[in-house]
Amino acid sequence: MTEVPLRRQLRRRWIRLQAKLEAGWGDRWIPLIVGVALAFVLINLGLERLDNLRSGPDLAAYTQSSWLLAEGYLPKASLFGTDVHLLELHWAFILYPLALIGSVTDPARALIVAQGLSLAAGVPLLWHLCRRAADLRIGSATAIIVAYAIHPATHQLGVIDFHPETIAVPALFAVALFSYTNRWIPYWIAVAIVLACRADYGFAIALWGVLLLGSSRRIPGLWTIGIGVAWTLGLLLVAQPLLGDGVSNGAVYGEYGDSLADALLETATHPIAFVDNLLDESNTALLISLLFPLIFLPLLSLRHVLPALPLTAVLIVATTSPDAFAERAALLFAFMMIGSTFAISRLGNRGVDRIFVDGRVLAALVAAAFLGFVSQAPNSPYQAPWDWNETSAADASVREAALLLDSDDAVRASPTALALLAERRWLYELSSTEQPQVIFAIAQVRAVLVDERTLPVVPTAERDIQRSEFSEGMKQYGFEIVYADEDNGVWLFYRE
Repeated sequence: MTEVPLRRQLRRRWIRLQAKLEAGWGDRWIPLIVGVALAFVLINLGLERLDNLRSGPDLAAYTQSSWLLAEGYLPKASLFGTDVHLLELHWAFILYPLALIGSVTDPARALIVAQGLSLAAGVPLLWHLCRRAADLRIGSATAIIVAYAIHPATHQLGVIDFHPETIAVPALFAVALFSYTNRWIPYWIAVAIVLACRADYGFAIALWGVLLLGSSRRIPGLWTIGIGVAWTLGLLLVAQPLLGDGVSNGAVYGEYGDSLADALLETATHPIAFVDNLLDESNTALLISLLFPLIFLPLLSLRHVLPALPLTAVLIVATTSPDAFAERAALLFAFMMIGSTFAISRLGNRGVDRIFVDGRVLAALVAAAFLGFVSQAPNSPYQAPWDWNETSAADASVREAALLLDSDDAVRASPTALALLAERRWLYELSSTEQPQVIFAIAQVRAVLVDERTLPVVPTAERDIQRSEFSEGMKQYGFEIVYADEDNGVWLFYRE
């Protein structure tokens, strides 16, 4: 007899709370609180990875490019390859304004902070997309932005190194928001930011223009198609091959070639092989890892996901490195979040001015995103991110060795030291997939910094033999050991 009245009381209190939130408080404070919390987590963990030498070659390469721009040099980072211009890769013009920030502060830290703030800016943009375009109530909008904030892809993009593609994620939210609210000046600014992050994203922008045509926005749709196609074809199929006279450490599109034209031609001429690669187990796992935390909601609003699919299919096949998550997944993740917003809207019932969604669906969405974070995020509790601020003895040794080098020394170093040494013209990565070979280690450099933690694990006796052989080989080419920490496996070789 008492259960029904109690349930009614709780329901009435919940309705009153929602009414207060709908009155304006929720729109002002909920996205701000979630956005600030996300920015705090991403920036702090990204900086802790940098300070404790956990960052990888991607951050180091973009840091080197940023430093070169700030110093007035051409952005031909040696970590990208021999004489490879930054714009030869994917026309990441976004790095130019970021380099201005890096000119007055540490460029690596500036990139990490800019990346974290960008992803955090996606929270209010996604919130207003929910409220203004999809007509969702406070509860539904909160569930969407919380799912975004704890989605493992958000943390993979925001914590692991730096990638220009990450900046495009909130810009794509802005493209969707401003197109549905008919705010065309900020819409074109958002389009420009997306294209500045990566030129081949113009194909996705062009397909968004097709979606606008289907929504009775004919003029903006035609302009969007034209700009997206012209930007991608003009720069990647014409300018990129003309500019590209260097030798990259790896083809821009993997085995599919050095330009988008090569990738598209390879795809068109070998469709069966392309489909076979596309259905590879690792690619399927990537797709499921993006969909599962969103309880597969994007499949209910495929029209909002379709703009990303053709280019993503090429990227996930051509970019086979498991470390290239941003290159493979950033575009698709952004459109999946947009699709999830409108999918939630379709699952609800229209009220007077807002759409009501069953609370159980929203709870399932948040729960799935949380489980995805715990099981897949690089900073999940299983990865003990609270220990990332601890500096090991080996980290201290690497820093001590780096201080012995001049800024104009050409250096080859293990991946753990690259970001630390990135503010110089000549820096090269020492392979971490095999034992270093002297003939490759000394090429083009005056110093070689070895951190044995990055090398394949071998028995102690074998490691001692390899150390001795490598040291003797380096001496034959005029290198001397100027720093040695045998206990932690850190060595610095130098020659005059």
